[in-house]
Amino acid sequence: MVRGSVTLGLIAATGVLSLGAITPEQRSMLDAFDQVLTGMVYAAAGLAVFAIVWAGFVLMAEGVEGRETGRARAAVFLALGGLVLVLSAKIVSRVLINGIVPIP
Repeated sequence: MVRGSVTLGLIAATGVLSLGAITPEQRSMLDAFDQVLTGMVYAAAGLAVFAIVWAGFVLMAEGVEGRETGRARAAVFLALGGLVLVLSAKIVSRVLINGIVPIP
């Protein structure tokens, strides 16, 4: 039973992968888009590191035991959230380039 389900899943995955044939024009556009996203990932990583370091300075200035640590925590969460957002865009572009999801 399990073996049949795995085989059926592999056949379905192969069918999805074969649907993802893209033209050379689409490939060049997706490659350019991927290069832009790569630059954005590097910039977001640098900004996230800067924001986390800045949050550390804010935390030291306000004191760990003070009630005003919300700004530092918010800065860390926003920096990590922005980094996750940019990385997810990069993942979507790689999925499109590899043909896993067909382009309509």
